[in-house]
Amino acid sequence: MVTGHKALRKALAPLAEAQRLLAAGQHAQAVALLRPAADHLLLRAEAHYLLAIASIMASDPSAAVAQAGVAVAATPGDARYHFTLGRAHKAAGDLDGAESAYRHALVLNPAYAEAMVSLGIVMKTRGDADAAMALYDQALALVPNFAAAHANRAAALALRTERAAEAGQDDAPSDEVIAAQAHAVALEPRNAALQRNLGVLLMRARRRREAATAFNAALTENPADVESCLNLGFCLRALGQNTLVRELFEKWLSLNAPNAVVMRSLAAVLTRDGHIDAARPWAEQAAALDLDADALMQLGSTLMQSRRLEEALAHCRRAVEMAGARPELYGTLLLGMNYLHEDPALIFDAHAEFGRLLPPVRASRPIWKALAPGERLKVGYVSGDFVRHSVSFFIGALLEHHDTSRFEITCYHNLGWSDATTERLKSHGHRWVECEGLSDAHLRRRIEDDGIHILIDLAGHTSHSRVHMFAQGAAPVQITYLGYPTVNGVPANDFRITDATIDPGDIPPCASEQPLHLPHTMFCYRPDEAPPIGPPPEAGCGHITFGSFNNIAKVTDRTLALWSQAMNAVPGSRLLLKSPAMAQASNRNNIERFMAEHGVAAERLSLQPWIASKSSHLDLYNQVDIALDPYPYNGATTTCEALWMGVPVLSLRGRTHTSRMGASLLHAIGRPEWVADSDAEFVAIACQLAADRDARARWRTEARSVLQASALFDETGHTTAFEVLLQAAWATIGARSAAAPWTPLAAGRPNGLN
Repeated sequence: MVTGHKALRKALAPLAEAQRLLAAGQHAQAVALLRPAADHLLLRAEAHYLLAIASIMASDPSAAVAQAGVAVAATPGDARYHFTLGRAHKAAGDLDGAESAYRHALVLNPAYAEAMVSLGIVMKTRGDADAAMALYDQALALVPNFAAAHANRAAALALRTERAAEAGQDDAPSDEVIAAQAHAVALEPRNAALQRNLGVLLMRARRRREAATAFNAALTENPADVESCLNLGFCLRALGQNTLVRELFEKWLSLNAPNAVVMRSLAAVLTRDGHIDAARPWAEQAAALDLDADALMQLGSTLMQSRRLEEALAHCRRAVEMAGARPELYGTLLLGMNYLHEDPALIFDAHAEFGRLLPPVRASRPIWKALAPGERLKVGYVSGDFVRHSVSFFIGALLEHHDTSRFEITCYHNLGWSDATTERLKSHGHRWVECEGLSDAHLRRRIEDDGIHILIDLAGHTSHSRVHMFAQGAAPVQITYLGYPTVNGVPANDFRITDATIDPGDIPPCASEQPLHLPHTMFCYRPDEAPPIGPPPEAGCGHITFGSFNNIAKVTDRTLALWSQAMNAVPGSRLLLKSPAMAQASNRNNIERFMAEHGVAAERLSLQPWIASKSSHLDLYNQVDIALDPYPYNGATTTCEALWMGVPVLSLRGRTHTSRMGASLLHAIGRPEWVADSDAEFVAIACQLAADRDARARWRTEARSVLQASALFDETGHTTAFEVLLQAAWATIGARSAAAPWTPLAAGRPNGLN
């Protein structure tokens, strides 16, 4: 027996030395000692456990998973082995495997604080800040000075603060509660926590300016308070003060230790304002500091504005997968797919995937009831774009011309600020509900209480979306229109309003959101300015200038390659591109490099940033002879603006909704000859337009009279046709409701609605 003990101690000695080496960071030397021990039957589990740790240190997660798996199989009752298996899975990017292993470790050892923290990290990475916080708190109750728990708890708290700020509120605190907190602040004005708590109450009451003052006071007393920083940023953004948000986050980060949520939030505001070169490093640093689904999604969003679409969508897809396919993360991915993909099936499949993840439609969804004699059809429009935004140029005619003897209109304004356009839209006399800051549940109840018969989503998966409120079913009939360029994927939406040029019947069928066809085009454009149209620019400079003023995310490699073909076919031609992100050197250099590779030298390009004045923006069209539509995501407002300024627009028609918008607009004004169905035809039309000076000059002279006489500007005709569709949709759902309870419409096209 003595000899046996000596032999065992001798065999264990390499394991002890290997542990010492691992603690010193010398994993390669530890491996050399451990490999022989791994063959020893009694030492096999411990040796593979230590080998797994060495592999994690050597950044070889696949080997770590295999080695930890051997340890677990050999001794399944050791919590350390399951914990290390979890670390290995986490390093390999397998969150499901990591979560399972950590939970096994905690079953075996419920007081395993390290496993609690690691499981918390997984939950936070998935976006579940509440679950993460609970685990960190459990660990700290066991080990109050556990540094990793404190650090990760702070990160989860920042995420939860951000989510709470973004989330709408069901019940605002009473004036008495706010007054009591304000009194406490008055007694201790230098107490940062009291100031912050007052700010939270005011924010929940949607008193944004007062809340901002309270959070600012809290930061004055405690500049390191990340909760006050994030909440103040949200309040300022809700008030439309993006410049102040940027300054706030930049100052906070200059004074404090790095914080991934503040970095990501700064990247978001910089991206929205077109400062991509400044945004990208912050987005990348946030992801490097604390990689989670939100960080990846923001990085993807920023890269979309850097013309790195495939990389951006890969980040977005990984974010969705990392978060366990949380439906609220899909918006950026779905919108981004429209910029890149030419196959409608890919786009529809992704939206259908999103729809399958949504909670079931409520059984208590308002049911269809026949209108009483003389009762008006109540129609609600939901949008965050009732301001000077592209949507407002197309919705204004409807709001002005609706037949209020037959339709009662309510506008649900989902934005915390307004402008002159808002006031003009309000002047049409419809009911107006400010709903920014309301939770989806609260807004849904408000819409039900308002008795809305038909609810129309004007945002889809764009900014200020209420797509998740629509998913629960707030009205007997729900329709998507205008603001988002394809289906939403929401089973509770019954129809989408489109036209036969965009959707002639070859787009993949969908179980919901069936198409309703307006007779000419789904668009009705109303310009709000009319700068003078200048002479043809070619006459002054001696060369053709092509131009496009679209969002840079639409200016894909596919688009630039097509445009370069047109430029090479028109000798001496130039290209004028304008967008906010064109102010960024990286974007300009990227475009110049790409075009040079396709035979277009940099001196033939003029890359200009956004111009704040709308008149100046429209005036710039006087430097363009022919506008080029991007592909596969055509312009809409930009196409209308170019036409309004006397510039012909050349568009390539594809197979998706976004790649047929140009054709819809051009057919509506009687210019189908400017629509190409192939790259070769696009180039040929460009050459014809470039060569026909008289035709281009004539269009500049006649453009506005032609437009005003066209279907694109027929406001009363458009409104009448729109109202016919609303009544048909109402009748269709009524007929179906008489036969069966609510279910999504079957795939295919309903009869009588085209």
